[in-house]
Amino acid sequence: MRAAAVGDRRSDGLHGISPVTPTPKPALNLTGTDGLPFDLRARTAGLVTLLYFGYTHCPDVCPATTADLAQAMGELDPAVRARIRVVFVSVDPARDTPAVLVAWLHHFDPGFGFYGLTGPFAEVRAAARALDVDVEQPRTGADGVIEQNQNAEVLAFGRDGRLALRYPPGTQITDYIHDLPVLADQGATR
Repeated sequence: MRAAAVGDRRSDGLHGISPVTPTPKPALNLTGTDGLPFDLRARTAGLVTLLYFGYTHCPDVCPATTADLAQAMGELDPAVRARIRVVFVSVDPARDTPAVLVAWLHHFDPGFGFYGLTGPFAEVRAAARALDVDVEQPRTGADGVIEQNQNAEVLAFGRDGRLALRYPPGTQITDYIHDLPVLADQGATR
């Protein structure tokens, strides 16, 4: 089955893009904002999980996407929101310490269950690549500015722990508001 192109209509009415393969949620064991180990699969078992690889020093896409997710979560019924977790995985672990992540996420998440994770870049990149998400090691440009490129997709894992939908950069808040209750109500996404 091919992935739907951006703008393709899905027969089930959902707005995200169907993954080519419903890959399982990665076995990421990183450090949470509290400085303690965080097992992604264990801590999000049975919940819709929106996984996003980004970095706090990102000038545009990461804060815009995180703000959109926070706004969408704020529009959901609290019972629906309780079945969803947003997980921001840093691709810049040298600068994104747990303290930096908690301060940054605090600007977006007024208690909706956002998690921030950091850990060894090689481990983060391996998990991202397994999900067809391209991330690069941060590098310092000739002007001394640290540059980084990353795929800005939000990956939605259903309550069954499998990749259900991919949301490209620029996804409308209304698309999340529509799709998340549907995913939260499904015992399994497939």
